[in-house]
Amino acid sequence: MRFYETPVQLIEEQDQFEKDIVDFSKGIIHPVKFKGIRVAHGIYEQRQEHTYMVRIRCAACGITPTQLKKVAELAEKYGSSEVHFTTRSEVQIHEVLIQDVMTVIRQLHQVGLSTRGGGGNTIRNILTSPNSGIDPLEVFDVEPYAIALTTRLIAEPDSWNLPRKFKIAFSNSPQDTAYTQATCLGFVAKIQNGKKGFSVYCAGGMGAKPMVGHLLIEFLPDYQVYHVAKALKVMFDKHGNRRSKTSSRLKFLWKKLDRSEFLRLFHEEFDKIQQDRSLDLVLPLIENKANSVSFSPDVLQNNLHQDHSFQTWKNRYVFTQKQEGFSSVLIPLRLGDLLKSDADLLCDFLMPFGDNLIRCDRSQNIRLRNIPTAYLPSLFNVLTKMKQTLIHTPFVLGNMINCTGAQTCKLGICLPRGLSDEIRESLTASQLPLDEISDFKIHMSGCPNTCGMHHVADLGFFGKIGRKEGDIYPAYNVLLGAKRGEGLAQYAERHAEIAAKFIPEFVVKFLKVYLEKKAQYDHYQAFLQAEGIALAKQLCEDYKQVPSYHENPSFYQDFGAKRRLSLEDMGTAECSAGMFDMINVDKKEIEFLQSTSTDADSELVYRLAFHTARMLLVTRGLDAKTDEQVFDHFSKHFITTEIVPLSFLDVMTLAKLGLKEELFKHKQTVLSLAACVLELYQHMDDSLRFKTELKQEQIQTFEKDFRGVMCPMNFVKTKLALSTMKSGEKLQILLDDGEPIQNVPNSIKLEGHKILNQVQLSQGHWQVLIEKS
Repeated sequence: MRFYETPVQLIEEQDQFEKDIVDFSKGIIHPVKFKGIRVAHGIYEQRQEHTYMVRIRCAACGITPTQLKKVAELAEKYGSSEVHFTTRSEVQIHEVLIQDVMTVIRQLHQVGLSTRGGGGNTIRNILTSPNSGIDPLEVFDVEPYAIALTTRLIAEPDSWNLPRKFKIAFSNSPQDTAYTQATCLGFVAKIQNGKKGFSVYCAGGMGAKPMVGHLLIEFLPDYQVYHVAKALKVMFDKHGNRRSKTSSRLKFLWKKLDRSEFLRLFHEEFDKIQQDRSLDLVLPLIENKANSVSFSPDVLQNNLHQDHSFQTWKNRYVFTQKQEGFSSVLIPLRLGDLLKSDADLLCDFLMPFGDNLIRCDRSQNIRLRNIPTAYLPSLFNVLTKMKQTLIHTPFVLGNMINCTGAQTCKLGICLPRGLSDEIRESLTASQLPLDEISDFKIHMSGCPNTCGMHHVADLGFFGKIGRKEGDIYPAYNVLLGAKRGEGLAQYAERHAEIAAKFIPEFVVKFLKVYLEKKAQYDHYQAFLQAEGIALAKQLCEDYKQVPSYHENPSFYQDFGAKRRLSLEDMGTAECSAGMFDMINVDKKEIEFLQSTSTDADSELVYRLAFHTARMLLVTRGLDAKTDEQVFDHFSKHFITTEIVPLSFLDVMTLAKLGLKEELFKHKQTVLSLAACVLELYQHMDDSLRFKTELKQEQIQTFEKDFRGVMCPMNFVKTKLALSTMKSGEKLQILLDDGEPIQNVPNSIKLEGHKILNQVQLSQGHWQVLIEKS
């Protein structure tokens, strides 16, 4: 079983990426350009310089025991020795050196896993409810749709160069456990008139500027899932904001256009393909069952049924499947990490049962399914031997979420991993009856970005800088009260801030009051509105007094940190790396070379021509591998199309031929071209169109067929057609070979009109494009 099929072109893309890594290592590819290349392959540079994180796609949250064991093997051999489970239901390997990246990618491919689209402006991992297919209360299983859609979309070239990342999720019930209203495109299972379908939501997202998703289609027949995904992807590709990283997500396009215009543009694409049944997804058959196995008596631990610790674990972490005789189990991992030795223990136990057993839970845990209930004691025995599990803690502690923060992420401010451990220890020591609030969600992120999902928490935190007498200390904003459910989604709201070192005590006091008052309220939201928000604010106010650095230096050192808080090693975001990072490399070079123009020699003029020609190629999806290709692509796509004037064609030809001394004689022309390209960039719209293109779009083009019309009548008819047109409008005519093509264009030029293009078509006749003077 595989949870997606890798496309045939993936090997070719991996081969090219391997060449790019070599060129980067040799200094041929600029680091910024390389970042744009590698993040689309799921390779992120980490906080520790020259180490990389490898993110691995796990569509529908699924990974097989064989695949997980391979990931763990690679993590031990080439990384940090741990597999990290993420809040996007994927797995990651950390601390990989650049020279080992391709070895890891190639070996992952051998077991059907891919890193492609793990980052960058791409189709990201497609999520489902982690219990889809086994939930007794689900509407229907949505996993086949996510798997089939993944296989289809990752095979399409336009999935890898979108305005920004594009996220998709499927929920199997109105409880919306996949958070479909917190993503770009969400499908919620629905039955209408006995037929399967989905409620469709779009333009949601968390991050620094969160937005709850909007209803796009009230009921979509299930066979049109791909049609909607394709239409929205194409619409986003055409109209999304490619100029700004901070406002390029689909949610910002909704905000910019307003609902009516967004829907109009979506249906413009959707209506073209809505009735095309050839586009229907081919759904895989997924059977939730286990292979029949016969373990030896020492593995089948029947004697544990009366054990207190076993029963406590079973009550907390074992769930009944709708398939009789099978159970689902959540394995809580400390900080989302799985050691190689733990992976081997678990996978060796699971493999005899088959492939359909493991899901990556968004709580950074492992969710097992299809475990024969008779083997639960045996599984428990395996789990007790694992070093990184939290199976003996209450569910609320095992289900806490934290991102990696400043430990690995360049944007991280605080260390939520250390904070998570401290909260767990404080709550354990408090002896509060935490099993009474097993569904309570505590999430934390190291910065405003929502990798720790703080916006969908009951109690959430995200990192910030605190200041005291000019010194900085780790602190967090406090959020409360997210709501979940289809059509009910509401993000947690920020209500206060607090120093990191006070948070464990704050959490204990807050939950103590909630547990004492819980019986008085129907639900947590009622408690919040009545007194919970006021309680959190008051507690934060009580912790306002922060010691100075001289009074308590440790207060300025985050949990798990080896030194005081510093912003010196923070960097720029990795996940949005792409087009404008590459453009800015050339833009800065152009501006530098312009400033040195008085001292320019032939080499500097050539460099100016090169960076000028290369700067905007990426806006056309062009990737030139040589200098000659740079000049050739620019001439073809920018000069002959008259986005920049035709008068610059000669200097591009000199540059393409490498005639640097001759090019130097035209230094002023090259400087003018550079100024022209910078102005083009300045006035480029959000969808990467230039002013000249916008004008051309507004100019109407007329068509006339004058085949079979003899001279001079074909010229007369052309003149008559032009006489009814406005200046600047275009007329495209078809002419026969021979006298018509020899005479008519010349006669038109003598009338003062411009011949933009004339080309002989395969049928033998000619196509001539005329611009009226």
